[in-house]
Amino acid sequence: MLNSAGHSDAQRENAALISIRDLNYRYAGTDAPALRNLTLAVPEGGTFGLLGPNGAGKSTLLALLTGLITPPAGAVKVAGHDLARDAARVQAISALVPQDYAFYPGLSARENLEFFAGIYRLDARRKRRQFEYCVDVCRLQDVLDRPAQQYSGGVKRRLNLAIGLLNAPRILYLDEPTVGIDALSRQCIIEAIQALKAEGVTLVYTSHYMEEVEAICDTLAVIDRGRVVVRDSMDRLLQRGSGKQLQLKLQAPPSALLIDELAPFEPRRLDALRWTLQLREGAAQLPQLLQRMALHGAVIEQLQFGVSRLEQVYMALLEGRELP
Repeated sequence: MLNSAGHSDAQRENAALISIRDLNYRYAGTDAPALRNLTLAVPEGGTFGLLGPNGAGKSTLLALLTGLITPPAGAVKVAGHDLARDAARVQAISALVPQDYAFYPGLSARENLEFFAGIYRLDARRKRRQFEYCVDVCRLQDVLDRPAQQYSGGVKRRLNLAIGLLNAPRILYLDEPTVGIDALSRQCIIEAIQALKAEGVTLVYTSHYMEEVEAICDTLAVIDRGRVVVRDSMDRLLQRGSGKQLQLKLQAPPSALLIDELAPFEPRRLDALRWTLQLREGAAQLPQLLQRMALHGAVIEQLQFGVSRLEQVYMALLEGRELP
């Protein structure tokens, strides 16, 4: 099978840092599998976005990739190693920053970092170097000796990330790393991710914040019901979704009569004021459309044509609508 860039699945798999082939997984006592013949290739370097609704299989996939549950032999290879047979080698170059807090709340940031450095068996020199690096990247200097249970949600997320960076991973899995945090901590984490990306770390990133994913991810896969819906570069996905789509923000909600008038343009409501329309014949239809809307009293505050946002592409894919 070829993707939109003309690369075969086999070509991508051969060049991938993480290669998953026909992966199935079912939890005991469940009727439906969590993953169904899932095939996916993650390139080395950059940020790979992994999107999907709740229950799509993202958490199961991350648990398999990080060794929390055992994959079938031969189904997953990481850096050339069969994950089922060489789990220790894979775990030595990988780290997971989970959505749940993965530290001891009664300990300070310093004590948590010291403890997990011991788990990783870092020697004194490397321990000192990584400790300083993690504290600096995650901006923990001002809270190092306070108990973690006293931290704000944002600082707790930053400590979570710092612990994930202790072993200088080649592959870092980030599961909703910015959920429920303040703007300053969000910016700190995003800047840390961009720095890691520049250093050549491969990041696998899950989030429900589409603007965030669009800003930092180079390649993207959407999974639903345990299957891959699409896998492509961010640029190509946004280009595929944009072609003939008009986005409008109106000054007031449209009348029922105007909505009927717009029926040939497949109007889709994003909220009370924001709508998308499909111009099948392209920009040539735009002047006539705007004139018809003005005759119905519509006042347009914002207009974009030929520009797509990830959220719109994502919803179209989950709803089974074909991208241009």
